[in-house]
Amino acid sequence: MEVWGKKGEDDGRAGCGCQPFNAITAASDPPPSSKTSRACQGSTWTPLQPGGGVIFRPKPRDWSIKINRKEKRLAISMTVACATENTIVVEDFSDEFEKPKTKEFIAVMKRWGLDPNEKMTFLMREVAEYVRLSSRNIGTLKMLTLRTLNLFDILNADKLILKLEIVNYLNAIYGLNYEGNDEDEEDKEGA
Repeated sequence: MEVWGKKGEDDGRAGCGCQPFNAITAASDPPPSSKTSRACQGSTWTPLQPGGGVIFRPKPRDWSIKINRKEKRLAISMTVACATENTIVVEDFSDEFEKPKTKEFIAVMKRWGLDPNEKMTFLMREVAEYVRLSSRNIGTLKMLTLRTLNLFDILNADKLILKLEIVNYLNAIYGLNYEGNDEDEEDKEGA
């Protein structure tokens, strides 16, 4: 099942509130009503008794929304098409880093004409370890792979930086003349 959005994206709507109700409160047999000169009380887990269950309690709820695969593909293709004026295509730059240095990554970004203060999203097939370590200290930058590709990060970015191999992949999968099936897409993403 495809779930739209990321878990934990909106922590205010966690939906994990729960209070005791009739089925989970500790129960006991009803007290005897005969020979005590008292009225019948019934079970001790009834909401009318102190320590009993809660009638209209908060219940656990899942706030995620399901979206169909074809709708998701259409949304991503339209978003990438609209972001073409702010898109930069680069060659593979992972071999430029001998060790993880944020200064070197910022220098590479400035060489491409990018401002480190702008919100950017890098989309690559796989993120090299030194590239990930060099870029993780930049708060305005997001590194996405084909597996983590989502609409929110593409729409939220001022600049979209793609590697050349990703452009060919996006044209093949999200292009207008796509004639594959969904299983092929999942196999390619998992590889």
